[in-house]
Amino acid sequence: MDEEETVTRLKQAAEAKRAAEKAAAEQFESAVVDALREGLKPAKVADATGYSYETIRRIARANDISRLREPTVTSRKKTSSGGDSPA
Repeated sequence: MDEEETVTRLKQAAEAKRAAEKAAAEQFESAVVDALREGLKPAKVADATGYSYETIRRIARANDISRLREPTVTSRKKTSSGGDSPA
């Protein structure tokens, strides 16, 4: 095999690797989105996949999944005027 054939083979292998990685990333993202839309909590998705919670949040935001959980009483107070309790 001459040098040109070797380089061509390397380029083809690199392209095949990139395509496989892209397909795997798309499949992973789709599975994460499906899990979140079915009601699985992001922490559970993170634990099941081994990816960080922030990665799961990034995927959720990129796919227009707005809230990952219901607001807590504390977060509701922070968004209301004043943010302090009437004590």
